[in-house]
Amino acid sequence: MRSPLRGTPIRAHPLMLLFPLAMAALGAGGDIAALAAALAVHESFHLAAARLLRVGVRQLRLMPFGGAIDMENPYVLSPGQQLGVAAAGPFGNLAALVSAAALAHWGVLPPRTAVALVRSNLVLMLFNLLPALPLDGGRMLAALLSHRLGRDRAAGLGIALGRILAAALLALAVWAWIVRGKLNLSLVLCAVFILAAAPEERRALSNLEIETMLNALTPPGGPIPARICAVSAGCPARVALRAADPRALTLYAVYDGGRFSGFTDDRRLLEAALARSPNAPVAAADPRRSPLAQANTA
Repeated sequence: MRSPLRGTPIRAHPLMLLFPLAMAALGAGGDIAALAAALAVHESFHLAAARLLRVGVRQLRLMPFGGAIDMENPYVLSPGQQLGVAAAGPFGNLAALVSAAALAHWGVLPPRTAVALVRSNLVLMLFNLLPALPLDGGRMLAALLSHRLGRDRAAGLGIALGRILAAALLALAVWAWIVRGKLNLSLVLCAVFILAAAPEERRALSNLEIETMLNALTPPGGPIPARICAVSAGCPARVALRAADPRALTLYAVYDGGRFSGFTDDRRLLEAALARSPNAPVAAADPRRSPLAQANTA
């Protein structure tokens, strides 16, 4: 059976470098191996579910108390695909902790090893089930509420709950520092991770319309209808793309300062909008110069 991790690029978040220090500061340095095993199970189940549901995966990012698979825009996926991929990670941890407990009961695993594995999988599962983005619980909540609230409002609720959770974690860390005189770095790292992920969620949501149109474009493999529009080089891509039709190729004659500067098309314009911003100017699509444009500038 092929490993779900095989062929998937893996990138560690910078905060992962501080995580062993946090574990050691908490006196749990010996649990790092168990937590790494739980994390491997968690992400393997995510990747297996993504492949089963035919969701494209670009890379795996490892972060404190979990990881994230960089897949195609999650807001382009159906709610069922979002729910299935998100639920797979916590389910994998549940299966792992039950298996560790059973193996200890049968005398296959030493009790101490089993306890470490059960604790690590339980903590990872419960933390990721919290209903806040970008955690799995937040992804599941957004998928379940998308039919009733719409994707924008459901995702906005998940992001808001994430910020509330991050504030609560920071407050808990400060309280423990004041009362016990010891800073819980794991709580701080988790809060920073949640806050840092909010802009990425917003960006994915803002790119939803553009990615949906890009996926719907008819590949120019044969004769297809074509349309041509004139547009200024400084016009935002989002505005210019309103003239595009997924059933036909749309060419844009780009004018800069009143002079014709070249042609671009809907696909190049969509890709430029995704790479930069939906409000990036049409000139960001690098219009291809024509002999007519060269004659105008000569």
